[in-house]
Amino acid sequence: MEGLKFACSSCGLCCTLSPVSLLPHEDMALRFLANAYNLKYRSFPGYKMYDEISGFNLAFSYVMELVDGKCTFLENNLCLIHNVAKPLICRSYPFVPMQVKYFVDNFNRRVYAVVEHGLSMKCPVVSRDLRRMESVENPYRLAYFYTPNEFLASLEMERARNIYFELLSALWKKRLVELTEEKRGAPVINLYQFLRTYFPEMPNLLNIQPLRDKR
Repeated sequence: MEGLKFACSSCGLCCTLSPVSLLPHEDMALRFLANAYNLKYRSFPGYKMYDEISGFNLAFSYVMELVDGKCTFLENNLCLIHNVAKPLICRSYPFVPMQVKYFVDNFNRRVYAVVEHGLSMKCPVVSRDLRRMESVENPYRLAYFYTPNEFLASLEMERARNIYFELLSALWKKRLVELTEEKRGAPVINLYQFLRTYFPEMPNLLNIQPLRDKR
């Protein structure tokens, strides 16, 4: 593995494989950009919990659907928003979350997640290098050396995810929210939008930069 480093071939395959999992603020940003670029954009909430005080289902994540079999921001195998607001899961590819498990600790009024990451073997570059990586059993150690930039993006993604959990749990401990399982038929609110009413400093906490068209 020594000296072996991942180098994206810009084949665009990863932008056509599956819908894209987004953090709440990323969905808001991409919806804004799609409208600015006059592109089709479709997404739906992922994991949700119901807040009995506000009467909202809080959306912890979103899923951006493919449009005509590809990401709506893919053009000539390049990402239109690469330097604008590229989602963290895209920045971390091919080292991506393989599984996200949400946990609710009702006794301590805490919400958290356990995330398992791994290299996507659907990436042709990773698939090509597979034999040379088989001797490394720890996927995080492998990613640290093989995909260092993508590994850092994955850490940033989990840092942002944990900020959501910490802030929501803080509200729960203060009894400003009362969380329970998703309630069918209740209106849905983006968790970023909901938390920002209590924590206006969220853009700084999440290191969100002002959106500018850098095409």
